[in-house]
Amino acid sequence: MNKGRYTVLPNKSVTVFLIGLRVNKWHKVHKWLPVLLAMPPMLNELTNNKSLGCLSYEMLFKYRGVMVLEYWESNEKVLSYSKMPKHLKAWRKFTKELKHNDAVGFYHETYNVNSNQYENIYINMPNFGLGKARNNQKVTNTTHTAKQRLKAHI
Repeated sequence: MNKGRYTVLPNKSVTVFLIGLRVNKWHKVHKWLPVLLAMPPMLNELTNNKSLGCLSYEMLFKYRGVMVLEYWESNEKVLSYSKMPKHLKAWRKFTKELKHNDAVGFYHETYNVNSNQYENIYINMPNFGLGKARNNQKVTNTTHTAKQRLKAHI
């Protein structure tokens, strides 16, 4: 845990990638579990090979599904990974299964965030989210407010 107030200054662009699934029919475990289990091998690959461009991720469990919040170096790195063998194999199998499978839903969203376009604060938190992806810094007198943090790198 980082005791106190921490922030990540917005001096680098970042790509935020959300990917997840929604269980529509709980009783059809055989239909949604394979979709869920396709993700961990890819997350392991991204964790073990930082050159692929995934800075960090958080897995969030929701009432009817799972969402993975990923921070990437760039949109180009996300697109490049989407063409790699482990992802392509999972994606092809996945999309084939989803054509006739309404027991599970799937989504992803991509956001390209330029430097000076994000702000954050972490109080008494372990490295989390963007604070895990980029270097956390202790909040100072010049980064005390959200407005100050947005302008801190200029």
